[in-house]
Amino acid sequence: MAFVTVAEFAAYLRTTFDAEETVTAQQLLDDATADIETEAGQPLQQSIDTVTMDGSGTHKLVLPRWPVTAVTSVKVTEDDGEVKTLVFDDDYTWSASGILTRKTALWPCGDRSVEAVVTAGYAVISTDLKRICRRLAVAAWENPAGADSEDLGDRRVRWHTAGAELSESEKRTIARYAR
Repeated sequence: MAFVTVAEFAAYLRTTFDAEETVTAQQLLDDATADIETEAGQPLQQSIDTVTMDGSGTHKLVLPRWPVTAVTSVKVTEDDGEVKTLVFDDDYTWSASGILTRKTALWPCGDRSVEAVVTAGYAVISTDLKRICRRLAVAAWENPAGADSEDLGDRRVRWHTAGAELSESEKRTIARYAR
């Protein structure tokens, strides 16, 4: 789901969309959201995921996403092949920064030996990420070819950021959400 709705995008542009324009606008907003999440290195919208990870052989294990708001189950495949369901606070704890800590033993060392059901990401997307999403979509809407300049007779327009590309400032903003 895009960070900005088609209705919000149309209101920002002070227009209404016909059916074809609505489809185009949704695609541009989805693309802009994907660009932001790619730059962040992780999906940012909150979701519940089952993740399978390699064990670390230590007390700590890093989950693939953050912020973590819930860990509802953790199962490990022990070295002998037995699958064990761990109990929160007895066997493990978790942090919002995405660290699973095994309290009573080490995480197994095997490949794909830890499975966790995790709620991670942001329930509400921040205003700064919505602004970046909207700016990227506007740039693609108004400049679909991604040109960096345009000549109209004796008038030339040159853009600082061509088309739907992230600026350095936007990249720094997104870096705060990077994994």
